[in-house]
Amino acid sequence: MTYSDKLKAAKTIISAVNRLRDKEYIVVSYGTDYNNEPMRYRITANFYKSGTSYSINKDDVWAMNGMNIAEFTNTMAKAYTFDMMSQRTTYNFPLYMMTIVEEPFKVTDNNLKF
Repeated sequence: MTYSDKLKAAKTIISAVNRLRDKEYIVVSYGTDYNNEPMRYRITANFYKSGTSYSINKDDVWAMNGMNIAEFTNTMAKAYTFDMMSQRTTYNFPLYMMTIVEEPFKVTDNNLKF
């Protein structure tokens, strides 16, 4: 895949992310799990007075496995997280390998009662 092909493929993800409003997310497919099923992730936008923050999480009920996105480049989403011992972990998600599954959704609070 040439660099121009990667730019074209990543452009759909970047434009979808740029259309997100506060607490909205898109669902993307990237990679496969142990059963060779496609993995689904949520890219969420949060707006603050200081700017916009993005995160990427597994698309499941709890969405606990996630990383903050430091920046988007033309072809990558550069993400990071810290573990309980303050060790930083980074990962570069190639946007050109992602496909949009669903877009955009508003994050809703759950109505669980205990």
